[in-house]
Amino acid sequence: MGNSPSAPRLLGNEYYSYDIKLNNGANISVSTDRSTLPPRWKLVYDVDGMTCTLSILNTPDGKLGPDTLFIAVEDCTTVFLLQRLEKFDIEVIKTPTNGLLSSITEYRNVLKYGQTSSGGVTTERWVYGCGTRKGLLVVQSKKQSNEKQSYMVTVAHYYVNSDSNGIGVDIGFSVVVKIGVVNGQLDYSVDGPVEHPSSALLYLIEEVCRTGTWKPSACPHCKNIQSQQRRLLLSESEDSETNLPTLPSYGGQQYASNKGRFNGDGIGSMIRAKNVNFNKWWR
Repeated sequence: MGNSPSAPRLLGNEYYSYDIKLNNGANISVSTDRSTLPPRWKLVYDVDGMTCTLSILNTPDGKLGPDTLFIAVEDCTTVFLLQRLEKFDIEVIKTPTNGLLSSITEYRNVLKYGQTSSGGVTTERWVYGCGTRKGLLVVQSKKQSNEKQSYMVTVAHYYVNSDSNGIGVDIGFSVVVKIGVVNGQLDYSVDGPVEHPSSALLYLIEEVCRTGTWKPSACPHCKNIQSQQRRLLLSESEDSETNLPTLPSYGGQQYASNKGRFNGDGIGSMIRAKNVNFNKWWR
């Protein structure tokens, strides 16, 4: 986590916004809403006429109250709001003792809810869905054994649109937000949006509900790619006397002025365009 400016990449920062058109007709837009104070970072998935929005707003210590991070997820919405709306509000507050307090509010009945606690780690999960859409929200807090407040909170959102009838868009995305305290200030990093096969995320959702456990590497598709990369690097090292190269990254780190860091699916390339055509990197 950090607070250093950097060149804009896929997710942009306070100066840049992007519309990303995927090759299957889906659209992702990333923007900063300046109608709020402080500005709100917003990620929008527009697939099959329905919209899913994930927004982040950070209010530092001052007139607006304690250092707080607000994360909102709204899914299954249409232009005319005729579809069922699923909404979650997550609030993470930094306490005077540099701990974290989190609260979650849901505005619809979810399909499944669960909570597990073990070794100072508490994981809550919500599964929701409507039509071809399915989603998973995970909020995980970690605390030391002798502390009442968390030192880290992780929020993960998985978005799936399943093409069950053969005429829609089959796609999946994930975003993971890690929140902590650095140098006495609330700090956060954003990893995503990352594209996945919808089948992999549907499997992930089933496994999280079945086992009650979650970790950032829970996607079987991502684990398979990482295993293939390790085998490839090991094979190359056997034929070369050079040092092993660094594992490739699926995105470069992006530092924003709101103390947040964004790590997107931009393949480490600098993007300054208003519209970006994006092709799948998986098969």
